[in-house]
Amino acid sequence: MKRAQSGFTLIELMIVVAIIGILAAVALPAYQDYTVRAKLSEVVIAGESCKTSVTEYLQTNQAFPASADAYGCTSIATKYVNQVVPSITTGQIDTTIQGTNIVGLDTAVLTIQPTSDTARITALATGATPIAGWSCGSTIAATMYKYFPANCRQKVLGGI
Repeated sequence: MKRAQSGFTLIELMIVVAIIGILAAVALPAYQDYTVRAKLSEVVIAGESCKTSVTEYLQTNQAFPASADAYGCTSIATKYVNQVVPSITTGQIDTTIQGTNIVGLDTAVLTIQPTSDTARITALATGATPIAGWSCGSTIAATMYKYFPANCRQKVLGGI
């Protein structure tokens, strides 16, 4: 009497292990990029909240302030945001990144710049100039753009 085969053969198990290995090799780098992008979303949100303050100040006062503290958003600091510094001459918001553990990304600066044109390539000349758009970018290497949101993957005043 022949006995029925039960269980998996060695070849079948090796194929399953190989498939799992390939999936892990593809998924791990994608997951690591995803976690860094999630960290940078905190940086973008900090800059965006300051953007609201800068817009409100410029529309109300029609002039740049004498002190960056007048915008009301210089004290923002979180785990991934070292500092937020709005400019008193252009309204530009520089948000310094920290804590990502990526060489070249920590200490980098995300810049959100108000522009006077809809092409988003001309900085405001005066505080009374109406804001027509905002440009988001950084001066980091282009290889690091993959961590930033799509509208910030450019040099400063690049236009979108």
